[in-house]
Amino acid sequence: LVIEHGIPCTVSEANFCMNGGTCFIIPTVSTPTCVCKANFEGSRCEHYQLSSFSRDSEEKGMIAAVVIIVLLILVLLGVVIYYISQPPQKHVTISQHWQYNTSKITSSCTAGTSP
Repeated sequence: LVIEHGIPCTVSEANFCMNGGTCFIIPTVSTPTCVCKANFEGSRCEHYQLSSFSRDSEEKGMIAAVVIIVLLILVLLGVVIYYISQPPQKHVTISQHWQYNTSKITSSCTAGTSP
């Protein structure tokens, strides 16, 4: 925005901006203005701006969340596939189990006695 509306500084003002910033004069202000390079800020680009760790950690956190969600989905999918692939099992009720055991006992008792 400054570059589009500004005039390049004169040779005497060229060193106004520090750290490789580009100097421009905005006609309505008539004072030198700087367009700073990456990681520099301030009216003369005199301040070094440290890289923000919060953005990096936010991206890492987002990646970790996506990986965890994908792993959970894969585990859930594996469980579903396992249960679908299992043959259906016959469920025996308690009364059927009781009848089977009592008939087994009765038959073994009668088989052991002779008439």
